[in-house]
Amino acid sequence: MITVGATVTPALFTALDSGAVQVDFIKVDADKGLAVTRRALAHAPVLIHDVAYTFWLNYADPFVPETMHNARELLNTVNCPWFSTGIGASAEPQGHTLEYWRGADAEQLQPRERCLANIVGNGLRLKAWLSRMPLLLENYNYHPTNAYEYICEPDTFSQLIRAIDCGVLLDLAHAQISAFNLQWGDPRLYLDALPLDRVREIHVNHPFNDGTQMLDRHFPFDESEVALLAWTVANTPVEAVTLESGSPDVATLQHELALVRQAVANGQAQR
Repeated sequence: MITVGATVTPALFTALDSGAVQVDFIKVDADKGLAVTRRALAHAPVLIHDVAYTFWLNYADPFVPETMHNARELLNTVNCPWFSTGIGASAEPQGHTLEYWRGADAEQLQPRERCLANIVGNGLRLKAWLSRMPLLLENYNYHPTNAYEYICEPDTFSQLIRAIDCGVLLDLAHAQISAFNLQWGDPRLYLDALPLDRVREIHVNHPFNDGTQMLDRHFPFDESEVALLAWTVANTPVEAVTLESGSPDVATLQHELALVRQAVANGQAQR
């Protein structure tokens, strides 16, 4: 059975507190902290995502002791079937130059060889730190800002996943954005070039197209996304789908979850 969950938002907690929605699990970003994690656990099982916003696999050494201690405390609090974080960036340092993408100055862009070697080395180190808990690495959304070079190339992403020998958290909005911004055309062509056989979790929302590029603004999942999610479910061994939108209210959240469940059912019927 494919489970359906949602990321922590005020609307989600309001809906759960009132009994307006039910979810199989709740995704909590590590930076939300222990109090939010415990509140989520009172409603449903929790998936922890990311170590911290400062943890990037392409960095020379992202394993800051305090950061790793906090992440360990979170993982010890929940019983996750896996742990997920991003594949890494292509610059050190880098950050949110605008709200919906990350960027860096040209001199901070890492050479391809150093970037990919850091990702593999740190990915293997993270796997060892997790011990028996499986690791999923997430694909990213391409923008020409020096932070997304190399890693959004499907062949490169696939090579990294094979080298680290881990699973994939497929962010469907990120894939749509990269396909559009890298001029792949149909996002299914881009998706087909990714290691779909390693996908265990999918994140979904509605990416925004401003006419020149797509942006990850975490808009509510809508009817236009159902067919692509169903296709992705049909073509992957996915076990969990996470609604990752900034749902503005309970009614919108209810509608989104219904659409996600419809898409999952459609995709399972196509397998």
